[in-house]
Amino acid sequence: MCSMVLTALHIKKLPRKPWPLEKHVSIIMIDQASKKTSAMSELTEVSIGILDSSEPTEQEVDKYSWKYIGYKDFTSYVAADPDFFAVRRFGRLHTRAILTLQGHLTQLEERLDEMDKRFSLKTTKIIGSSPPVIIEATTTDKSSPNRDAYVSADNEPSGARDINNGTIRDDIPERAELISKITAKLVEYDNMLLNHCSLRNLAAAPKRNVKNIESWFLRNNGAIMEEERRFIKHHDDLVSGNKEKSSLREFFENQIILRTTALLGLFKRQMPPSMSPRDQKEVYHFSDQIIDTFGSVAVFIAAILMLIVPLWILQAMEDIRWKLAIITIFVVTCLLFLTLATLGRPFERLAATAGYSAVLVVFLQLGSEPRGP
Repeated sequence: MCSMVLTALHIKKLPRKPWPLEKHVSIIMIDQASKKTSAMSELTEVSIGILDSSEPTEQEVDKYSWKYIGYKDFTSYVAADPDFFAVRRFGRLHTRAILTLQGHLTQLEERLDEMDKRFSLKTTKIIGSSPPVIIEATTTDKSSPNRDAYVSADNEPSGARDINNGTIRDDIPERAELISKITAKLVEYDNMLLNHCSLRNLAAAPKRNVKNIESWFLRNNGAIMEEERRFIKHHDDLVSGNKEKSSLREFFENQIILRTTALLGLFKRQMPPSMSPRDQKEVYHFSDQIIDTFGSVAVFIAAILMLIVPLWILQAMEDIRWKLAIITIFVVTCLLFLTLATLGRPFERLAATAGYSAVLVVFLQLGSEPRGP
C-alpha cells in the first residue's frame, strides 16, 4: 500500500450534490510513495468547508487570549501612555554583575602590578626582537613560572638589554596584551556602572502605573504567561521613567478627573490608534498637555489672589495684631500651596515664601504711617 499525505484542517465527506463554488475548495492529494504525476488514478479530490469569517469571536478571544491578545496588545497598551509603563530595573542583578567585573579587574590589576615589578628588576632583561625574549639572570629556583629563560649572571648572553619601562611604543608584548584586556574590561565595567547609577536615579514607578498593568492582566487573564506577569509584583524594583508630578496634580487626576469620567469626561483625548479596540473600550485616556496648561493657569490665578487679597484686608484693618494674624495666615498658606502645587526643592520654597512675606510686611509698614488730619 502506498502512503498518502493530506494537508487540511477539517475534512468532510463529499456530499452527493456538489456545494457552490464559493463554499468549497478542491485539494489534491499526491501519492508521495510513487511520485507519479501522470496517473490520474493517484489523484484524490476532497472537499472541505471554509469558515464564514477568519476573525475570532468574543468567546474565543476570552478563551484563547494567549493567541489572540498576547504581547501584541500588551505592548500597544504599555506604550500608549507613560502612566501605563513600568519595568524592573534589576538592581540586584546589576550589582552582582558590577561586583563580578570588579573582581576580574582586580585580578588583572594584580597581574599588571606583578609584571611591572618583575620588569623593573635589575636581573630581568630582554634579548632579540619581534618578539623579544625575557631572560632573568638569577641563581634561584628555575621552576618559577614567571621566567621565559634563565641564564647565569656571569654568563649573560651578548645583546641582552634592560627593559624600557618608559615607553608604550615598543612595549613588551606580554604587558601590551594584558593592558588591552584591562582596557576592554574597563569599558564594560564603566558602561555597566554608569547605566546602573542612571537607573538608580530613576524614581520608583507610581502606584497608578502598577495598578494599570495589574488591571490589564486582570481584564485579559491568560494573555501573558503567569511566569512573565510576576515582574509587576516587585514593587521596590519597578521604574517608569515618567516625569514627577506634584501632590496637588495627583490629587486632581485621581479624585476629580478619574472619578468623573462617566459624568464629565474632563480632558479626554482620542485613544492611540495602536491600542487594540478591546483596550480602547476599557481605558480612559486624558491629555497631560491640557492638564499642564490648566495647572499653570490655576497657579497663576492663585498667586495673583494671594498677592492682592491680603492687601485689601490689611488696608481695612486698624488693629496691628489682626494685621499680623492675617500676614501669618497668608504666609503659611503660601508655603503650603508651594509645597503641594510645585516640585521645587525645600529651600527654594522657603525663599519664595520669604519674598512673599517681605511684600506683605512692606505693605504693613506703609499702612501704618500716620494719615493726614
